Amino acid sequence: MRLDAVSVQVLWNRLVAIVDEAAQGLIRTAYTPSVKEYHDFCCAVFDARADMLAHSTVTTAGFLGIVPEVMRNFLKVFPAETLQPGDVIITNDPWAASGHLIDISVASPIFHRDKLVGFTLCIVHHLDMGGRMSTLESKDMYEEGLKIPIMKLYEAGKLNEAIFAFIRANIRVPEKVLGDLRAQLVANNVCTRGLTAMLAETGLEDLGELGAEITARSERSLRAKIAKLPKGTWRSETLLPPLPVTGEQILIKVALTIADDQVTIDFAGTSGEVRAAVNCTLNMTRSYSAYPIKLALDPDVPNNDGCMRAITILAPEGTAVNSRPPASTWGRTMISHLLPEVIYGALEQVLPEAVLGGNGGCPANEMYLHGRWRDGRSFLAISQHSGGFGGSVRQDGWPTLCFPNNTANIPMEVTEREAPIVYRRKEFVTDSAGPGQFRGGLGQEVEFEVLNADLAGGYVESSVRLNGRSEGGSFPIGGRAGGGAGRGGGLWVNGQPAEHGIYRRLHAGDRLRFTLGGGGGYGDPFARDPAAVLADVREGKVSVAAALRDYGVVVTGGALDLAATRRARGG
Repeated sequence: MRLDAVSVQVLWNRLVAIVDEAAQGLIRTAYTPSVKEYHDFCCAVFDARADMLAHSTVTTAGFLGIVPEVMRNFLKVFPAETLQPGDVIITNDPWAASGHLIDISVASPIFHRDKLVGFTLCIVHHLDMGGRMSTLESKDMYEEGLKIPIMKLYEAGKLNEAIFAFIRANIRVPEKVLGDLRAQLVANNVCTRGLTAMLAETGLEDLGELGAEITARSERSLRAKIAKLPKGTWRSETLLPPLPVTGEQILIKVALTIADDQVTIDFAGTSGEVRAAVNCTLNMTRSYSAYPIKLALDPDVPNNDGCMRAITILAPEGTAVNSRPPASTWGRTMISHLLPEVIYGALEQVLPEAVLGGNGGCPANEMYLHGRWRDGRSFLAISQHSGGFGGSVRQDGWPTLCFPNNTANIPMEVTEREAPIVYRRKEFVTDSAGPGQFRGGLGQEVEFEVLNADLAGGYVESSVRLNGRSEGGSFPIGGRAGGGAGRGGGLWVNGQPAEHGIYRRLHAGDRLRFTLGGGGGYGDPFARDPAAVLADVREGKVSVAAALRDYGVVVTGGALDLAATRRARGG
């Protein structure tokens, strides 16, 4: 088959379809809401050079820069020429793979007509890996669970039973974790079948020429966008709120340099790693730094290895954005999810129309519930809820969606099935969105009650990790281009303010409530169409008082008073 421009695009689209089919295989065979509902995973395909050609579109977007590094680290231990059909490589090493122990990476070589033509890889966020449960209190990696070095789960099709046995012996819900791990194998098998079928149909011997052209196109496209930007260095920084338990604060500093057709992001001056479970490995920092640049400048090109070549990430070793073993990394999204906002603070000075307002659900909120039924069985549930998306130059922010994670909210009914709780409230928060010409998305308030449904000991252990962006706190959900900040959130247990990120016992009848902030606005709020403000008031998104205070729009008796609005806006 001759690879002209049309055939390259057709086959490129097919590669994306293949990994999306693998993702559906994973979703349909997985055991846990973390995969089936939350979509905290990634499926990817590589050529024989280990260049990533495509990853699934239903995925955590930040895997863009992680997945290629995982595959390269696998091949450092098991060189490509030593692999054979039926091999499966596994690890959850935070520094070799996805940044914390609870993410397991599984890769397989792909052979076609006895020739190695590529690789397939699947990463999944699992419910449990032993150790302390989902808390920011861990001081080092050894408290966080079982570490699996890079090793073969299968060799020539034969399972290494010892790996399954070690995992089973060290975790609370082995049927769910091992079920999701087997689903990862399904995903890799689906990807392998799809790729070999494509090669057989097209007559291609391998992915060499196609892969080189795909990644080169992506690289050229991004470099062309960068080349049009002003040249220079722009800086931004953010001071995180005090960490739970330790009270430490982390300063993230960014210098964004644009030179010719290359972007360099330098984190020099960022605080050192801390004795709390928020540290980032370099893989995570690299990924969540490259992704917002690619999204802002070249969003329509599918993610692949070429997208990373025009972006250089520099992070001093030993800092919170390039931690060293055995630093604790379980809650590494407390930092990594903020990197796009800090980077956009610098990019806004160059290209304000390309950035978003702050996200009210960033870093991502997660809630874990753990306990035992009276018959001795363990339960372990995860639930995820998001704050509001930031506004942009084109539109209002979406309500209750997580940026930069690209994950979904887990339905209440799913969590109620997995753990003995019942939700009493889940609703938008009026006036939580940051005002702007394009306002932020609304945040939400969630409340649940613990039920006494055959609980051993009558209690549930719970951890709720929020983002520290409390209302009136020092860490606002910032607006852009003159837009206002979103309103922050908080956590309450039985009506009393509580600290997030730590494990606590909840007994039958206890109620836990948390709010997640709205997104930051974009542009001058007084430039917002008064009719849009009126619609927000009628839908309960903006109060009458906030319409006047933030937008200069007067609403009386459910109707727009244009004359009074002109006066309020100084017209």
